[in-house]
Amino acid sequence: MTASTTSAERPWRAHLLPLAILAIALLVSFIVRIRLLGAPLERDEGEHGYLAQVMLAGYPPWQLAYNLKLPGTDALYAAFLAIFGQTAVAIRLGLLLVNTATVLLVARLGKRLFGFGAGAVAGASYALLSCGQGVVGTVAHSTHFVVFFAVIATLQLLRAGDRAGLLFLAGLTYGIAFLMKQPGLAFAAFGALFVVWRNVWRRKQARPGCTTQPGVVAEIPDAAGGAGRAARALRGLAGLATFSLGVALPYALLCLALWRAGTFARFWFWTVTLTGAYATKVSFALSRAYFAVTFPYAVESNLFLWILAGAGLALACWNRSTRRAGLFVGALLVFSALAVSAGGSFNPNYFILMFPALALANGAWVAAGNDLILRIAARRPGVAMPRLIGTVPLLCFALACLYPMVMKHAYLFSMSTFEFERSSYGVNPFPEAEKVAEYIRSHSDPGARIAVLGSEAEIYFYSRRQAATGYLFTYGLMETHRYALPSQREMIREIESARPEYLVFVGAKTSWMATEQSSREILNWAIDYIGRYYDQVGVVDLAVPDSPTYIWGYDAAYYQRKSDYYLNVYLRR
Repeated sequence: MTASTTSAERPWRAHLLPLAILAIALLVSFIVRIRLLGAPLERDEGEHGYLAQVMLAGYPPWQLAYNLKLPGTDALYAAFLAIFGQTAVAIRLGLLLVNTATVLLVARLGKRLFGFGAGAVAGASYALLSCGQGVVGTVAHSTHFVVFFAVIATLQLLRAGDRAGLLFLAGLTYGIAFLMKQPGLAFAAFGALFVVWRNVWRRKQARPGCTTQPGVVAEIPDAAGGAGRAARALRGLAGLATFSLGVALPYALLCLALWRAGTFARFWFWTVTLTGAYATKVSFALSRAYFAVTFPYAVESNLFLWILAGAGLALACWNRSTRRAGLFVGALLVFSALAVSAGGSFNPNYFILMFPALALANGAWVAAGNDLILRIAARRPGVAMPRLIGTVPLLCFALACLYPMVMKHAYLFSMSTFEFERSSYGVNPFPEAEKVAEYIRSHSDPGARIAVLGSEAEIYFYSRRQAATGYLFTYGLMETHRYALPSQREMIREIESARPEYLVFVGAKTSWMATEQSSREILNWAIDYIGRYYDQVGVVDLAVPDSPTYIWGYDAAYYQRKSDYYLNVYLRR
């Protein structure tokens, strides 16, 4: 490329400000993520981390440990651990790489839909939204990985046209997104709808002179008459079948692999039967209550990015030159919201599934806003427009990005890992679980088995000791569906059969989530079982959450707790 190359050939020169905003947003994301690399794992990370360790040890999923989620995220965790070592830092490094790639992919998708500058804006928006504290964006939840594969699949879908190979590849990638976590299926449904719309119900030909967004497929002329429409319909159905085959293949291969490994029956029970039992217990009123509590966390300091996304989507759909792309993003947002609402629990991190669509809508705000300003200027040829007026949409976006940096400056730039855990998770014993695991690891042989009565699966991961039971979480045991009590009894049988060397009892309500209707059989059993076979060798008392008390060895047996939030460590006699 010579020095005389025009800015049209090198579009980045005409979009230095959007690129600068993208660079700053990525830098902020890097700063907070790198600072919190060593933050103690929370429960979901502990679960995925331990399941990844089991995979790396050569055991198939659902043989030694059970999980309600599909194993795609576990496999990614296993890759992170294999590359970077079996530490919490390895997991967060993996997330850092995936998130950075997702930011760039969202930027590329925005460029394809709305142009170069809008793409940079979309990438910057996703970078800031996805690292927010309200959605605990620095924690390696499976929603990050669903989004990563869903964005790749969407880019492939826009490139596919009628090409069967690319349609199959797009469907395959959506299918992998589903393996990361079940709500990823909503993105595959969006892809299927797009294939149907484009190939079956699309209009014959765009009107002459009507511009078409680069990412939304341009219409092509039909063959003449009804025969042409029939041929087009057949091509569309063939494309949909090819796409659907790609979506189904990863799940089909997983089922086949688990059947050959002998764990298919348990896999089906946990991911279909038991998951269905949970879903039917969440009423609409309860789901609405969950949403009312968690949605403010999702919006939080990124309020103005949400507002601009709404305005951008409306403006893009109203403006003729961006209407097709705007409708595309609007449909993606609807299906993303369906993914968030799956199960009805609305955990704050679930809203990450909506962030690619929201980021693209911010890109739409800049693209459609600039186009509107140019249209107004064209209608008033005799009126001199202020030079800076064309940058108003971008400046509004820059201010929206600045707001979370000011409101959350401590979280983004200075908060310690312990302060992050307490401010994000309250008195949940995640830092303390790491200390308990260190004690067990230093006082037991690698072949020892341990049991955790509670949902602190991170203790298994940190200690690198095999669980004496496949039940890593005890939430489900406290539910009121018909499988709860049999599950309690199965967990009891597994622990009694394994005779674990160490047993940890988690005295935290958030680790059990028991209600007045919950069966207490396992809790009553635990009191008797521990009393007969175990000595207390460790206590962590969270009476002062910012300065917990640790008691080890002989003194632990006589320590009087001062709080209902604690961890007790027992050694088998």
